[in-house]
Amino acid sequence: MSEPKIRFRFREPTVDTNLPISSGAVKVEGFEVEVMDTNEAGRFAADARDEGFGALVQRKVQGAPDVCIPAFPNRKFRLSYIYVNSAAGINKPKDLEGRRVGILGWGNTAGVWARGALQNYYGVDLTQLQWFSARPDETSTAKGIVIEKLDGDLDSMLLDGRLDAVIDPNVPAAITQRDPRVRRLFPDYKTEEQKYYKDTGIFPISHAVTLSQEFVDQHPESPVALLEAFRKARDHAFYSIMGPDPQYLIISWVTTAVEEQRALMGGDYWPYNVEDNRHSLESLTLFAYQQGLTPYQVDYMSFFSPEAAALPGY
Repeated sequence: MSEPKIRFRFREPTVDTNLPISSGAVKVEGFEVEVMDTNEAGRFAADARDEGFGALVQRKVQGAPDVCIPAFPNRKFRLSYIYVNSAAGINKPKDLEGRRVGILGWGNTAGVWARGALQNYYGVDLTQLQWFSARPDETSTAKGIVIEKLDGDLDSMLLDGRLDAVIDPNVPAAITQRDPRVRRLFPDYKTEEQKYYKDTGIFPISHAVTLSQEFVDQHPESPVALLEAFRKARDHAFYSIMGPDPQYLIISWVTTAVEEQRALMGGDYWPYNVEDNRHSLESLTLFAYQQGLTPYQVDYMSFFSPEAAALPGY
């Protein structure tokens, strides 16, 4: 008898935490994995997906049938994703007040984390920024937040000074090409983000592995099976760096970088369970509430399959 198929839609199938599953190197016990196309249209046709947490909190208050497991294949500190025009005179976070700031969309997870840090860690009044969106939608905002539509793209408008700053989920071309007209708000972003972690204990979560309720009803064993597979995939990613024959050859000291991160954040700093992620999960739901994405602070435990949340280990 053939195994049931689980159709998985990866946002980023080739990143190190997903690749062992998307490539078939790591199996999901009891299931055959079909990797679906990454296009947005097929997002909810999949049985499982790695979903942005900004979208998940909004869908939760709308009663969407999502069942998450505590596997977080995408995590990034987001202070390094705040960019400024070099001539705008913005040298510290408070300088953003009164300035024209471009965003992809208000509900984008990277933006939720960056704005949460600006508001709660640096004391920036988000209502004092002039917000412009590249993808305006019906996402709700906090009182006092006004978002105008952009007549251009974020990168070019930051370059020519029509925007003073941009919060982007990705690295703009102007930054990768080292255009002197733009720079990061925090030039030494590594030190700044490490200080942020030491002071707050927050390691931002961008994506959570999510199943449809219909699929879980049909296959109640699937959340635990998928969590076990993602734990193996994560371990595989670490082994490719820390094993006897590291696979990342273009970074000569990549092993040292992992050791440095472990010294700061602990040996198991990429945990796939609820307990070790409580503070980050609670912070994200708080930021989403503060920014008006949700009418109340969502209970982070409500996202997760009880069986997967109870699985021992990290």
